Amino acid sequence: MSCEICGRRIEGKARKIMVDGSILEVCFSCANLGEKEIKEKPKASVKTRPAPTKISAIGLDELEIVSNYALAIKKARESKGLSQDDLAQKVGEKASVIRLIESGKMKPNIMTGKKLERALKIDLFTMVEE
Repeated sequence: MSCEICGRRIEGKARKIMVDGSILEVCFSCANLGEKEIKEKPKASVKTRPAPTKISAIGLDELEIVSNYALAIKKARESKGLSQDDLAQKVGEKASVIRLIESGKMKPNIMTGKKLERALKIDLFTMVEE
């Protein structure tokens, strides 16, 4: 194995150091060049997703988005003092998606709609009447 800094062959045990946020395996001579020596592998952070919204007692095909969804979302967002970027981050969508929804060029799917309902405390869906 060779040192990831100087390229020399590592004699003995390699040292793991952090340099500018990257972990490198280096020789004894280069070990002092890093910010700190890593004794064990850093544990990967596990991001958990929130549980999906359950719509109990009704089927998804029984829901319909309200006709004025674009205006309702825009007014609610503005009343909460949020920018489109802020709202997008809050609901886990891209800002471009929020722009399209607010302009009426795109209808939100059920999941995105439910996230918007929770974030803005509004109702976007109605029951389909046959």
